[in-house]
Amino acid sequence: MLSRNLAIASLAALTLAACNNEPAGDPMGGLPANDYVLVGIGNGTVPLRNITLTLRAEGVSGRGPCNGYALRNTVPLPAVAFEPIQTTGITGCKDEAVEQRFFNALQQANEMEYFGGVLRIKGPTWLIFESGRPADLATDALSAARGNQ
Repeated sequence: MLSRNLAIASLAALTLAACNNEPAGDPMGGLPANDYVLVGIGNGTVPLRNITLTLRAEGVSGRGPCNGYALRNTVPLPAVAFEPIQTTGITGCKDEAVEQRFFNALQQANEMEYFGGVLRIKGPTWLIFESGRPADLATDALSAARGNQ
């Protein structure tokens, strides 16, 4: 009887221990790691669709109309606290004002959310992204299969 009670107590302890082991969690905070295209800044639209963002657990990177960029996120997603932006340092391009507005909004962001295929990066100025890549960077399956033919 003592050994049966001991076995039951051991089994109960193992069961409780298993319940207390919570999974490490989703490093993406429920956000899809993906490529995105900027479609809106604040209340306005971005008609050229020439600013990209690639979202990963460790941060974001992409291309603007002038520069490539990268920012490392220092807190778990969906919260955002970016380190200072790193860019390729090109100045004087015709779309520099839009790119700087985007960079400033991204640097001040504090949270992300994803709903209905749309990624929103929140801060004083919201950034709105759709999944995908700009047409000039996208490759259809037929072109990819043909390669350099």
